[in-house]
Amino acid sequence: MHPGNTPLLITATLDAGRTPQVALRNTQERAIKHMEGLIAWLRDPAIHRIVFAKNCATKLRPEVLIEVAKAHGKELEFVQTTASPRTSLQGKGYGEGDLIRQVLEQSEFVRSADEFLKITGKLYTPRVLELFSGESAGSFLLNSEACTVAPSWRRHLLALYQSEKGCSLLGFLRRTLHVPWALVAAPVTGLIDTRLYRVRRSFYQAKLLNSYRRVHDSLGYTLEAVFHDDLYEQHVLSLIRETPVILGTSGTLGTTAGQYSLLIQKEAKNLASRLLEK
Repeated sequence: MHPGNTPLLITATLDAGRTPQVALRNTQERAIKHMEGLIAWLRDPAIHRIVFAKNCATKLRPEVLIEVAKAHGKELEFVQTTASPRTSLQGKGYGEGDLIRQVLEQSEFVRSADEFLKITGKLYTPRVLELFSGESAGSFLLNSEACTVAPSWRRHLLALYQSEKGCSLLGFLRRTLHVPWALVAAPVTGLIDTRLYRVRRSFYQAKLLNSYRRVHDSLGYTLEAVFHDDLYEQHVLSLIRETPVILGTSGTLGTTAGQYSLLIQKEAKNLASRLLEK
């Protein structure tokens, strides 16, 4: 598949609801930040097809998104997914994984493509296709600073964290029986940056589709850690060698890297207002 035809999947949550460990919670502000990222992608000549998928109940007008995309000469598919109540229990990584699972079932753009690019809503990466060769089953950014050796006395937990039942048991011990965090916390050995990656659809469905079910943010076992464990021994992958420039606002931390142009900021405010009109 030609890289330009690869759909870009934007994962969006305009209302954080009861999801834990999220700093940016104002729906209007989140909508504006999401539109800043979307407009930046619509202006990117390398991207032609966008899947804008959201998993919150906030009412919006998807026809506005489609109209704006068309004005930029792009195709946009809007996908509304169903939020899982387990997101408030297990964390935002669970919600993201569940969203992508539903997108792979519902999106015509993704189902008709061999691969897809994924970006977390509110973010933008310039020259994104230069990061990916397209020669392997997927390209991911490894957070090398997070690679550590787990203490020997905690490595026995690794086997439990490799199974959904084991993770559920550890979550139960912590949440219900109040077992001290240090005794059940995940022995994280590395993190994959899940904000941005390229992956073949078939590979994702075979290796990563249900990984999110093991996420337990409260135990330190985030989606980034789960992906690292599930991808660690996959030799058909390539790591992004150059740390990409990622602009936008983190919903988790509430921090902003770089700044969109004043023109994009103005257009995003107007678009967010139209999008949320009743």
